Amino acid sequence: MMKTRLLTAIMLLIMTTATWAETATQQLVVWLKGGEKVYFELSEEPETTFEEGKMVIKTSRSTIYYHLENVLRYTYQGAMTGISSPKVRPGQIIYRQGKDQVAFDGLADGKRIDIYSMDGKLLRTMQAKGGKQTVVSLAGYPTGTYLIKIDDATYKFLKR
Repeated sequence: MMKTRLLTAIMLLIMTTATWAETATQQLVVWLKGGEKVYFELSEEPETTFEEGKMVIKTSRSTIYYHLENVLRYTYQGAMTGISSPKVRPGQIIYRQGKDQVAFDGLADGKRIDIYSMDGKLLRTMQAKGGKQTVVSLAGYPTGTYLIKIDDATYKFLKR
């Protein structure tokens, strides 16, 4: 009798926990340096990009701009996350070359490529040469993480 009650209690706890996990609010949280937190529901599919020293979050209802010097960090709450594949256009190939270069094949001639530091500073802008491989080199920059923005796709690159 005691074992049955204990087993029933454990099953009830497991079912309650599973139900709570399914209904937990999944959000993108932007932590601002002033202590404020701004929440975006993942059900609204917020798209995060970086442009000209700003973090841009676009949802189905609005577009919000934050100056990167005001952003402490951004995280996900209530969601399992991982690094997903970047938006790769048909015919576009991306691959690493050594410790400080990334190469792009298949970019249109004149396509603008922006390179940012993780604190949002635009380090360099370059243009792709159509029909040729475009190599983005971070030689001369310190070891760290950089963002490479091409159109609406942003690639994270770790320089070793």
